[in-house]
This record gives sequence, C-alpha cells and structure tokens, in this order.
Amino acid sequence: MKRSKAEKKARLLAKAEELVDEYLVWEESNPRPDLTQIEEIALKLRKELGKEIGQMALEEQAERRPVPGPKCAECGQEMHYKGEKSNQVESRVGGLEMERGYYYCPTCRAGLFPPG
Repeated sequence: MKRSKAEKKARLLAKAEELVDEYLVWEESNPRPDLTQIEEIALKLRKELGKEIGQMALEEQAERRPVPGPKCAECGQEMHYKGEKSNQVESRVGGLEMERGYYYCPTCRAGLFPPG
C-alpha cells in the first residue's frame, strides 16, 4: 500500500524522535564519554535510522507483481503466482524484511522471489 508523503514523513520523524530520546538517555548515563564511545552511539543510531529508511523504501516499491508471471529459467514456461512471501534480506543498512510476490514452476519445482 502506497503511503502519502505526510505519512512517510511522520513515520521517519517518529523514528528519529525515538533515536534522539535514546541518545539523550545515553548522554545522561555517560557524562564523560571518550571518542570511541561517542562514535559507537552515533554509528548505532545512524544505522537504526538508515534501516528504517531502507525498510520503508522496500515497502513502497510500486512493482511487486509483474503480469504475466515471469518465465522459468529452466524450462521457459510461465511461473505461477503463489502469493506474497516474506524474506529477510541482509543489506548495507542491516537486515530488512522484504515482502514480494513469489512465483513457482511446478514442472521444474523452481521458485522465484523477484526481482531475483
């Protein structure tokens, strides 16, 4: 489902506010941090915000179910749509949950989770 720009902004601002609160709690409990500790919290919070943006971008992909179904790489027949499936993908921003259409070739018993 496509979200409006305002809905996406609200989601990201809520996450940013959560991370700012986390930083402020950390700051109170670390009154004299060294540079390594400062870098660790900054990188941790940056990673969490990046992961949220990456997850939202995946959810917003417009093309999830190509029509007709893709051709099987083995036999060339059209693959059958089997519904939405979740898949955990490790990306540069961290683990992301991806939900996309899943296709299956009953002849070759091959599955496909587009785009690849």
